[in-house]
Amino acid sequence: MTASDEPLPRTTAATSPPAAAEERVRRDLALYNNGLAVGVLGGAVTSVALPSLALITLKASPFEMSVLYAAQRFPPAVTALFGGAVVDRHRKLALLTWGKAAGGVLLLMVPLGAWLGFLSLPLLCVVGLLLAAVNDLSSTAGISYLPSLAKGERLAAANSKMGALFSFTDAAGSYLASGLIALLGTSRAILADVASYAVSAWCMTRIRTPEPPPRPRPEGSTLLGEIREGLAYVIRHPVLWPVVKANTALALALTAWDVLFLIYVVRQLHWSPVVLAVVMGCASVGGVVGALAGRRLARPRGTWWGVGPLLLCALALQPLVLVPVLFAGPGLGWQVVIGGCVTARFLGATAHGSTQRSVRQGVCEARFQGRQHAIGTWLTFGPRFLSALAAGGLVSVVGLLPSMSVAALATSGGFVVLLLSPIRRLRAMPTPTGA
Repeated sequence: MTASDEPLPRTTAATSPPAAAEERVRRDLALYNNGLAVGVLGGAVTSVALPSLALITLKASPFEMSVLYAAQRFPPAVTALFGGAVVDRHRKLALLTWGKAAGGVLLLMVPLGAWLGFLSLPLLCVVGLLLAAVNDLSSTAGISYLPSLAKGERLAAANSKMGALFSFTDAAGSYLASGLIALLGTSRAILADVASYAVSAWCMTRIRTPEPPPRPRPEGSTLLGEIREGLAYVIRHPVLWPVVKANTALALALTAWDVLFLIYVVRQLHWSPVVLAVVMGCASVGGVVGALAGRRLARPRGTWWGVGPLLLCALALQPLVLVPVLFAGPGLGWQVVIGGCVTARFLGATAHGSTQRSVRQGVCEARFQGRQHAIGTWLTFGPRFLSALAAGGLVSVVGLLPSMSVAALATSGGFVVLLLSPIRRLRAMPTPTGA
């Protein structure tokens, strides 16, 4: 055979450089989603096991429970703004990876404490506080990194699929929690979340899509100056600012509700950790439906429907589905009713969450991605520790059910904020205003 007879190398769509790059991005998106979803799976176990340890094993009072919730929700008030500026200065994937590794080490202190005999409410508060700080930084890095993998319509699709996947794994985690708690005990069940942090970190080390380097900072630029620049950008933005304010109003009310709800179902309705895990799994079922439906429901239909009306309807659903819980009693029937309310609440919350996240990512300039997310986290989640403490204090003054009624009514605040903003006229998903 001569050289001229040798078969020429094939160049096909499957092996061409653009197709190879496309395949790599698809693979890395799967690693990204799966790594974060495994973390959600483990986190769902801890979200049931940790308050169960406090309420049942350590016999925490309502005020002590509010302190634990406050500890878990305090860090964004301090770390979020600085975290956003740090994320915009550094490679986001590296921060995400190291954050996952550090989170696993911190959480390991809880089962170790139970095993060695030094488990206490202060330990749970310290671990919750430090873990929330690490998770806040890695979450900011992770969400800010996503636009490096997905652009345009693919970004909205990625957020929608990610929300559905997270909701599914959250549901699986709640049911996994019930099985692990029954089989291993509450403290040892948390080892599942420790393992999830390790798996998440490993998945992130496998991602190969190049990440754009951080933009060079102007000479003389300081961390505080960049934080102020980011704050000014978000506050002046006609889309970002109303969405962040609505998220903040809703988060404050729901934090108070969640503290009181746990006390109510465990102490007054006498739910076991297994029943709590099963019913809370309904939240993720609703989340799956909301995430999958959110992107389709947000598409404009004539002049009357689109992104803005979807956000408004999702927020209006929140107070409506909390009312039946206020009249609940013991027994299987009410457990089913509450499970249905939880499903509906999270259907609306996830449809709202994935849609508003796509809006914010799509409209934000690239150089502000980390800061706009961190500022949203700071304003939305930073004050939640005050809401948790206020809920515990309100119970001591007016009682549990009146306090829950106040929290349920307050969840309408997010709807009112968006109704009075230009968002109500938003029909199509916004596009970036600059690079």
